[in-house]
Amino acid sequence: MCTGIKINYPGGHVAGRTMDLEAPVDYNILYLPKGYPVAENLLGGFHHSQYKMFGVGFRNMDPLKDGVNEHGLIGITNDFGGFGLYDNQVDKKKNNVSAFYFMNYILGNCRNVDEVLAILPTVHISSHDMNGNKVITPIFHFMFSDSQQNCIVVEPEKKKLKVYQNPYGVMTNAPKFPSHQKLLQTTFNQENLNQFNAAKDLPGGYDPKSRFLKAYYLAQQTLDNHDSQSAFGNLYRVLSSVALPKGFIPNKKYHSYTHTVYLSAYDSPSRRLTIQSAQNQMVYSIVFDDIEDLNRRQAIFLPAGFTYQTLK
Repeated sequence: MCTGIKINYPGGHVAGRTMDLEAPVDYNILYLPKGYPVAENLLGGFHHSQYKMFGVGFRNMDPLKDGVNEHGLIGITNDFGGFGLYDNQVDKKKNNVSAFYFMNYILGNCRNVDEVLAILPTVHISSHDMNGNKVITPIFHFMFSDSQQNCIVVEPEKKKLKVYQNPYGVMTNAPKFPSHQKLLQTTFNQENLNQFNAAKDLPGGYDPKSRFLKAYYLAQQTLDNHDSQSAFGNLYRVLSSVALPKGFIPNKKYHSYTHTVYLSAYDSPSRRLTIQSAQNQMVYSIVFDDIEDLNRRQAIFLPAGFTYQTLK
C-alpha cells in the first residue's frame, strides 16, 4: 500500500505520504548528520553523507522511509512488487547499495532532482554484496521532489533504474508508473477537471490504481494553496482521504490488519517535517534548527496515545 502526494504553492511545495503496513511496526523520527555512514556499501564499508537529513524510519534503524535533506530534496519510499527487478551481483564500476538504503544514499548526496538524474547512472542496486551474501533488498520504488517543484519517480526494471518525470505529483504502488499515467489520461480531461463528475465517478477503492486517481484529482482540486501552511492543511486532508482505517483489510499472515500507521508531510523551502500517527491526531513538526546537536545521530519519538489541546 502507501500513497505519496505533492502539492505546489507559490515559491515551494509540500510532499507527504501515508505509511500503510500489514502489521504494527514501531517508528520514529531520525536525524542523520553530514558525514554519517547513511548506507552500506556492498563492496565493503559504508557510503557517507554529504548532507544532513531527517525523516521517519522503523525500529530506530537508519534506513529512512521518507525524509528531507538540508537542501530541500524530499524522498518517499513505497512498496512496488515484482520479481527479478534487481541484479544479484555487484557492479564494481559503480557505487553499490541495496534498495533498503537507496533513499538514504540519494538524500545524502543530491541537492535537487537534476543531481539525482546525474548520479543515477553511477548507482547500482544489488540483492547481494561482493561476497555473494544476500542483503535486505525490498522491492521499492521512489519519489523525489525538490525546492524548484521538480518531481520524478524512480523504479527498478530489468536490473536497472528507470526514471519517469512526474507532473502528477502522485505515487502509489504497482503497476509501473506509465500504467497509472495512461489510466489517468483516459479518466480525466486534465485541461478541465471540472468536467469530471467526481461525486459519482471518482474511484473509492484502496487499490493502487484507484488511490492514484483519487489522490491526483483531490490534490489538483484543492483551493487556496497560497503558502506552506495552507498547502500542509490541504495535503493532510487529501492524505486522509486515501488512508486505510484499521479493521477492514484483515491480514491473516500477521494476525493483524493492513492500515495506515502514520501520515507524514514535508515542506521543501523550510525543510520542515510534520507527522501525524494513527493513534494520535496531533500533528507534530520539526526543522533542522530544532535538533539539539547537528553533529550526531538522533532519534525522536512521538507521544503515544490520543492527544488533544484545550481551547482557551
